[in-house]
Amino acid sequence: MYREKIIDIIRKNIIYGLIKPLTDRYKIIYWYLHGKHIPPPPAIKQKTVKKYAKKFCIHTLVETGTCLGDMVYSTRNIFNKIFSIELDKILYKKTKKRLEKLNNITLIQGDSSELLPEILNHINEPCLFWLDAHYSGGFTAKGNLETPIIKEIEHIFSHHISKHVILIDDARCFNGSNDYPTVHYLKKIVRRHDKDLEFKIRDDIIRICPKIQVIKRN
Repeated sequence: MYREKIIDIIRKNIIYGLIKPLTDRYKIIYWYLHGKHIPPPPAIKQKTVKKYAKKFCIHTLVETGTCLGDMVYSTRNIFNKIFSIELDKILYKKTKKRLEKLNNITLIQGDSSELLPEILNHINEPCLFWLDAHYSGGFTAKGNLETPIIKEIEHIFSHHISKHVILIDDARCFNGSNDYPTVHYLKKIVRRHDKDLEFKIRDDIIRICPKIQVIKRN
């Protein structure tokens, strides 16, 4: 039994430590060579989160929509603290077991539109928010709305820290149907909060962040 357990640990480490990075790289290259179709592969989304964390020197990730925990696992060595909220109880239990040995990750079960303020009460520094609590059929859970994005954004903007970075997945869905606001309406909310925030869409990800000031040398 002990020998089998050791073999299983080694096998998992090989898969996640060697094979998975190579597979992700192949998927990224394939995606670029075939026209960057929408939606992009998960590896592109994870790469984007890591890029923005580095760009803005952010050490805390707050995610809504944990699902199987791929995003938080991929970024576990990028952030000092990670908070992730999952609505579905089965997914929450499964992912909690998968990530139970990672001390910098806190998983919370429930509705992100209700629980996000509780997390924000413990935040005293700029965070990166990966907002992905969108109902997408299959094994994903649905709350009162297909997406609680408006309430999530309002909670973030009411926080005393104003330099958060917000990345929202599935930009293609923001067309005014199925509880999704339009991109135009979402942009109005952002501008109402801070007209100087950068708002753009790339690779099916809505990106809301402070503008980087470039200092010109004489």
